[in-house]
Amino acid sequence: MPKALVNGINIHYQTSGQGIDLVLIHGATGNMAFWYLSTLPALRKEFRVTVYDLRGHGYSDVPPSGYTSADMAGDLRGLLDCLGIEKANLLGHS
Repeated sequence: MPKALVNGINIHYQTSGQGIDLVLIHGATGNMAFWYLSTLPALRKEFRVTVYDLRGHGYSDVPPSGYTSADMAGDLRGLLDCLGIEKANLLGHS
């Protein structure tokens, strides 16, 4: 279960496939498992897909002070930096 230390919290993520980077962002109250059954298998054939649990979701840390959408945007930037991803396409839902 890979985790990256980003903005003082551990963010759980997984990467699979090869090609152009694509990051999948799950909706509020969900987790990265949302993408596993149908979406991820289809996309990883053509992309290097990274899925992750937002802070306070799934296996990512829950910060004691809560979180905002700005916090989550900063986490995404930090995760991309940590993984060495300079440019990525984003796909999300909520």
